[in-house]
Amino acid sequence: MVFLVWQVLEANQTARRAYQRVLFEKTGRDVVKKVICLLLWLEMTMGFQVLGSVATMAPGDISLAQVIIEACAVYNYVLHGCYEQPAPLADIPTIVALCGVRGGRLVDARFFMFHKDIVARGVAFIRDTFAALIVDDYLHAMLRRFKDDSNSFLIPTPLPAPELMAPFIVLTSLPPEDCRTAFVAVPEYDPLSSQDILEYFERYSLRPEQSALVADICICVHNLILELLGLISCTYCAERPGPGQGPKHCVIVFRSTQQRDEAMFHETAAFFRVNNGDMWVQRYMPPL
Repeated sequence: MVFLVWQVLEANQTARRAYQRVLFEKTGRDVVKKVICLLLWLEMTMGFQVLGSVATMAPGDISLAQVIIEACAVYNYVLHGCYEQPAPLADIPTIVALCGVRGGRLVDARFFMFHKDIVARGVAFIRDTFAALIVDDYLHAMLRRFKDDSNSFLIPTPLPAPELMAPFIVLTSLPPEDCRTAFVAVPEYDPLSSQDILEYFERYSLRPEQSALVADICICVHNLILELLGLISCTYCAERPGPGQGPKHCVIVFRSTQQRDEAMFHETAAFFRVNNGDMWVQRYMPPL
């Protein structure tokens, strides 16, 4: 299905209001774009409704200032591997609260550290596609003019400008495995291993005829070794949980999107009890 530019603009009006709200805080446009890209990623690919909350924050709200600081810090980390003030990226309590995640079960600072490559890929995709339209003042001015003409008795059948009628063409793409990926978080006090997770999905989530595919259902790729096994290479040692830190994270890549959805009972996020331990699973939903 092909969408037109004006349809994409209309569908992202909440994101546009959030963009204007952050911009009103006398924030530089480059910083605002980073914030909106990160929040768009959280909403479009993780299912957290965050943009509406930001759009309605009061001027000068300390929570809004904190969202700007935290989102910009996360963006700089995942896209550029560096921090701006404040540094280091130790915690993002305002974003966690904005997502409504109790105790940082899935989205916390360590989530972005462990899944840095996946998040960077998704945020860059949104930056080059949807966000580019959301921050385009010229296109939004034409859309407002078209709406004004549509409500005018003097112009009964107005036509959108050619720029608005252009197809929304996405030149970049995401790897197909993103559509069958899920994020997992396990409290650090629960001694679950990757084998525990694998056996759980084999026993409770797969039909007997799918048993031959079990070996492929839950294993990280290359350097994304399960932190739960303690097999992190030296470059990831800094990401091991310390005292008082949040949950451990890993990635599950299923054989197909259908298998993933069936294993999660067709829920966006699901809570599981595995060997008397807790496990939270969040579906990854690429924007296209």
